[in-house]
Amino acid sequence: MTGRTEYSFPNLLDFTQEELQDFISALGKEKFRARQIMKCLYQSGDASFNEMNTLSREFRATLFQIARISRPQIVKVQESKDGTKKALLRLEDGLFIESVLIPGKNNWTICLSTQAGCAMDCKFCLTARQGFKRNLKPSEITGQILTLKHELPQCPDIKNIVMMGMGEPLANYENVVKAIKNITCDFGLGFSSRKVTVSTCGLAPQIIRLGKDICINLAVSLNAQDNETRSKIMPINKKFSLEVLLEACNSIPCPDADY
Repeated sequence: MTGRTEYSFPNLLDFTQEELQDFISALGKEKFRARQIMKCLYQSGDASFNEMNTLSREFRATLFQIARISRPQIVKVQESKDGTKKALLRLEDGLFIESVLIPGKNNWTICLSTQAGCAMDCKFCLTARQGFKRNLKPSEITGQILTLKHELPQCPDIKNIVMMGMGEPLANYENVVKAIKNITCDFGLGFSSRKVTVSTCGLAPQIIRLGKDICINLAVSLNAQDNETRSKIMPINKKFSLEVLLEACNSIPCPDADY
């Protein structure tokens, strides 16, 4: 955190590499500086401009005057008997979200939130009872990884990312795709797209769009095998039936075709 309250300043963690290049080009700086900044933010985990030692003091001072770096802050972490760690995080505006670190046989998975609350109203979901507050920004999605990785003592080595936390990822489409680009960017977090999974309750049009825009894993929450039962527990099924949902899923190219 910069310690400032000028929320009108853009958060550098909200930019993709291309957007960051445009931002610094407007300052008369070379585009390759965007790669340097991204490495500072995502790979070194720098949380202030003073920490960006690969940039000149003059450039850091300029950035301080026109931008900010902000990511979620840890409030508390709970650990279960099987080693799963659930983190409560606070956003700039005082809202709270949760991230979960899940132990596997040889690696760890992080479960990210994409919204504060949720509007899908699935009857089995605790988040749905809280109502919908707002979409998370790209910085608040990737920031969950950065905060836990660099601020949580003895944070495990994260190998897989699943967007299955609070909220419906595809209802926050633009910000989720931006976050994924920074997660998979070579100068960002550098994850393989095979290691990123987006979970949805069944927003069929966005599923089709996602298949065209980006290559990642998709998980669909069904919870019932017929429309009548599913519509009772998942209201989204009244808008996009199982038949429509399956057709949307079948439109996504096989990932193996792209490797």
